[in-house]
Amino acid sequence: MEADSSNLSREVTPEQDPAPATERDEHQTRKRIRGSDSMVTEGASSGGLHQLLDQLQVISSPVLQFTDKWREIHEEYATLQSSLKKQAVRLDLKEKSLMEKVVELEKKEEMLKDVEERERKIGLLENSLEKKAKDNDERSGELDKAVNEFELKRKEWIKQLEDREKDLRLLDDAIKEKVSDLEKKHERFEAEQIVKAEEIELKRKEMLAEVEKKEMIFEVEMKAKAEEMELKRREMLAEVEKKERIFEVEVKAKAEEMKVKEKQLEEKEKELDLKHRELEQVMDKLKEREKETNSACLASASALSPQQRDKACEEEEPERIKIVDSEFHDFKNTMSSFSVDKIWALYDPQDEMPRLYAKIKRINKSRLSLDVTWLDPKDDESVPIACGRFTHGRRETVSYLTFSHELKPIIHGRNISVNPKKGETWALFKNLGQQHKPPYRYDLVEVVVGFKDRQGVGVAYLGKVEGFVSVFKHSAKDRVVKRVIAPDEMQRFSHRVPSVRLSGDEKEGVPAGSFELDPAAVPSYILLGGEGA
Repeated sequence: MEADSSNLSREVTPEQDPAPATERDEHQTRKRIRGSDSMVTEGASSGGLHQLLDQLQVISSPVLQFTDKWREIHEEYATLQSSLKKQAVRLDLKEKSLMEKVVELEKKEEMLKDVEERERKIGLLENSLEKKAKDNDERSGELDKAVNEFELKRKEWIKQLEDREKDLRLLDDAIKEKVSDLEKKHERFEAEQIVKAEEIELKRKEMLAEVEKKEMIFEVEMKAKAEEMELKRREMLAEVEKKERIFEVEVKAKAEEMKVKEKQLEEKEKELDLKHRELEQVMDKLKEREKETNSACLASASALSPQQRDKACEEEEPERIKIVDSEFHDFKNTMSSFSVDKIWALYDPQDEMPRLYAKIKRINKSRLSLDVTWLDPKDDESVPIACGRFTHGRRETVSYLTFSHELKPIIHGRNISVNPKKGETWALFKNLGQQHKPPYRYDLVEVVVGFKDRQGVGVAYLGKVEGFVSVFKHSAKDRVVKRVIAPDEMQRFSHRVPSVRLSGDEKEGVPAGSFELDPAAVPSYILLGGEGA
C-alpha cells in the first residue's frame, strides 16, 4: 500500500510522467505471481496445488482490474494536468513538498520489498497474498483519498488563479486608466507647447522686424555720417592744400630771416649757459614757484620748433602765471626723476602748458640741466600738436624745471606715436580754428576709450569739485557727459594733464573716483575761477 501511495505521489507531480510507474507496478505484480507460481511448483507435494492456483487467480484478478482503472484515472489526470500546466508555475513550493513525500514513499516501498522477500523465503505465500489483497484495498482507499485531496487542492488552486486573474484585471484596468490620464496630459502638454511655440515664433518675428528696422535706420544714419565725413575730409583737404601753398610762400619769404634768427639764437644759447651757471648758485635760495617757473620759461625759450620760435618772436612774451600747490599729491620733479632715453613732456612757453616732447640724452647734475633731442611733429600745422606722429629733431640743453611728466609713447624706429590712453586726463582746445592763438581756452576730460584709427577717442568731461582747487570729477557740458573725438578732430587735444585718481578717503567732501590734477598743467583761470567743465 505504501509503494502504491508512493506511485500516486509521483503522479501528482506535474513534471513527471506517471505512465512508466504504472507499467512498473504491473510488471512487479506479474513477477510476484510468477515467483509464487515457482514456489508453489517447487513445493507441490500436496494435493492442493490446483486450489492454490485458483486462489491466486482470484486474488490477481482485482489487481489487474485496479491496474486498468488506474490507467483510466491516469489518462483523466493527464488531461487535467495539461490544462493546469500554465497555472502550475506558482505552485512550485507545494510541488517540492510533494516530492519530499514521494521520496519517503519510495523508501517505504524498498522496505516493503525487503519484507516481501522475507515472506517468500519462509513460504508464507498465502499470508503474503492476503496481506497484498488488503494492501490493495487500502491502496485503493488511499488512492481515492489522494484523488479527493488533489481535487480539493485543484479547486483551491483554481480559486487562487481566479482571484489572481481578478487582481490582474483590476491592475490592468488601473494601468489603462493611468495610461489614459498620461495620454490626456501628453495631449494637453503638446497643445501647450504648440501654443508656446506659436507665441515664441510671433515674438521672434516681431524682434526680427524691429532689428531689421533698426538696421535700416542705422544704415541710413551711417550713410549720412559717411557723407558728412567725406564732406569734412574734402574741406580739410582743401584747407590743407591752401595752407601748404601759404606755407611755401612764407618759407620762401622767411628763408633769409631764418639765417639772421639762427645767429640770434646762438647768442641766446650762450646767454642761457651763463644763466644756468647763475641758477646753480642761487637755486637753494629760490622758494617760490613763480620764480622757478619764470626761470624755467627763460631757460626753455629756445625749446621751440622752428615754426613755433618764429611765432614766439612775433608775439609778445606771455604773462607769467602763479602756480598753486596741489592738495594731496606732489607732482614736482627732482634730478633723480630722470633717466637717459626716456621721453618727457615739457612746458610750452606760449602758455606754460606741457605740450612739447623731448628725449633725454644726458643728465647734467652739476648744472641741474639735461641734454635732450626734441621731437618734432611730422605734419606741420598752424596749431600746437600734442597727438600723432613725431620724429627726432635738433639737440639742446634745457633746465630740469621745464619738465612736466614722463610719456609712454609707441616707438617704431625713429617714428614715435603719442595718443591719448584710457584713464588719462587731457585738456581739449575750445573753438579750434585757423586763427587759433593764445590765450587758449580748454575743456578738461578723462579718456574712457583709448585711441582707435577709425573710431577716434572716447572722453568724459570733467568739472571742478567745489571747495577744492585741483580736484575734478565727471560733469556735463551742454548736457553731454561723454562724447567721441573723431580721428579728424585729434588736433583738439592740447596736452595731457598729470593726475591721480582719488578714493574718497583723502578728505571729507572728496568724491570717490574723482581726479586731482597737476596745477602746473591746468590754466589758472580754471583753478581760480572754476571754469572748464
